[in-house]
Amino acid sequence: MVLGVFGEVAQLPGAVYFARELDAKLVVEFLHLLFQRTQISINLTNYKVTPCHAVLEKARELAARRGLVVTGSEVVGLIPFRALYESGLYYLKLQGRSAGVPVDDVLETAVQSMGLRDVSPFDIKEKVIGYPEPGAGDLIVKRTDEFVHEVSRESPAPGGGSVSALAGSLGAALASMVANLTSGKAGYELAWASMSETAEKAQAVKDKLLSAVDEDTRAFNGYMEALRLPKGTAEEKSARAAAMQSGLKQAVAVPLQTAELSLKALSLCKAAAEQGNKNSVSDAGVGAQMAKAAVMGACLNVRINLPGIKEPGFVAEMTARCEEMEKSAGLLLAEVQEAVLSRIGSK
Repeated sequence: MVLGVFGEVAQLPGAVYFARELDAKLVVEFLHLLFQRTQISINLTNYKVTPCHAVLEKARELAARRGLVVTGSEVVGLIPFRALYESGLYYLKLQGRSAGVPVDDVLETAVQSMGLRDVSPFDIKEKVIGYPEPGAGDLIVKRTDEFVHEVSRESPAPGGGSVSALAGSLGAALASMVANLTSGKAGYELAWASMSETAEKAQAVKDKLLSAVDEDTRAFNGYMEALRLPKGTAEEKSARAAAMQSGLKQAVAVPLQTAELSLKALSLCKAAAEQGNKNSVSDAGVGAQMAKAAVMGACLNVRINLPGIKEPGFVAEMTARCEEMEKSAGLLLAEVQEAVLSRIGSK
């Protein structure tokens, strides 16, 4: 219901229709006497059925019919990460912008487009449940110089596996950058859709590779823990041997995934080099070089752990997969290099 200026109950036409159409429960509508604004409060029970932006846009539509403007919105309590993220994607696409941008940028787009700070403060890290934040001790939260110094120390981890993952993430980031500098830019209209898709894919690959920076170090540390297990009795020796084999397989699985993701990053750099903004084509070339190095480095980290694994079939399969990826990476890099040099020459 709506309370009038003097406290009387006033019916607002369309309110029930509004609630039914959005599959949401309309709790109360009232005139806020202090701010002289009508407030609509809704319990949104399932954002997967009714997205947050759908509620707000319907409210804006109904307000516009009456010559009114929605001046802001507010989330009371917390909001799931996916709910706000999907709203950010919606508004990016509505604005004709690429959705292939960092997670924080997508969330900030949602906050600004929905006016979530217009009524009350909205701190993304405090209000969003499931915000993807790295751990305080993770390598990827270090400053660049701190990470480089950490690699240079006498401890064996972080090592080549983590560095390969970081190189791959930078390759994917450059592919996304070039794609974003193309999408929406005049003169590249035919490439807008494909470059926007490239940027989105590159962001996903970049984020997975960033996670792999720490996953690789954790995998190595897991194997080292297995080595330190007691081996005094036959049972202890058997348990230690099994743990070592499991640790070695994990130490293979992480860099193998890094190589696969980096190969995808290399492919995305190729798309950016061929269709992206000519003024940034060299960045696509640099990204490809980084991604190629990541593939080769990750495969080396797979190979160095294979001799200790006592399963010939597994070893042969991993070796074959590395050889295939190394070959594909070399061919892709050559194609990117050719495209980059050709487009630089035709500027």
